[in-house]
Amino acid sequence: MMAHSATFNAARFTEQTGNTIPNLAAMVASRICHDLVSPLGAIGNGLELMQLSPQGQGAELSLVAESTENANARLRYYRIAFGTVSSGQSISRAEVVSILDALQAHQKHKVIWACDSELSRKQVKLVFLLLMCLESTIPWGGEIEISTTPTGVQLVAHSQRMRIEDTLWEALGNGGAIGEMTSAKVHFAVTGAEIAAQGCYVSLSERSTSFHIDVALQ
Repeated sequence: MMAHSATFNAARFTEQTGNTIPNLAAMVASRICHDLVSPLGAIGNGLELMQLSPQGQGAELSLVAESTENANARLRYYRIAFGTVSSGQSISRAEVVSILDALQAHQKHKVIWACDSELSRKQVKLVFLLLMCLESTIPWGGEIEISTTPTGVQLVAHSQRMRIEDTLWEALGNGGAIGEMTSAKVHFAVTGAEIAAQGCYVSLSERSTSFHIDVALQ
């Protein structure tokens, strides 16, 4: 039983347990995604059964089914991008492609996974975060290609119309610091923090109709 009067050294406990704010945030994200997988899966299974019946062919049910598929796809993506990753944890190329393909029907841009070698789950986590940042540059549609290089990975966004906010991309080089934080910018902050945590070198280059990110992976 805890005493009625106690004094805690939060800094000391954080150092011992590793429960820093970024780590706790990743754990929360993993927990939320984990707890939502089963109910969303059950909804999807129920919808499939309903669609097999003569009464289950309406537009309303199709809309619900489409929304459920979108939610499942995003949940799988966010679980990797924002969740915790154990050292040495792996993820297959087939699973990565499956996640990206599931999202494809619900977005304006096309994503091509052209990596000719498998990446660790930790590396895919960073790539997924960078992909979210790149998606912000082509809100009107386009194409993003991800491929391996001799030193790591390259992500290239192609579009005739791009929106690039320098202050957000600067966060990738300063540990994720952003002046006025909002939910629409949080993925840049998380990505910057992840780059710093992994000790990666990232270079950016803007061209007329494309934006390039080169990552030297550790």
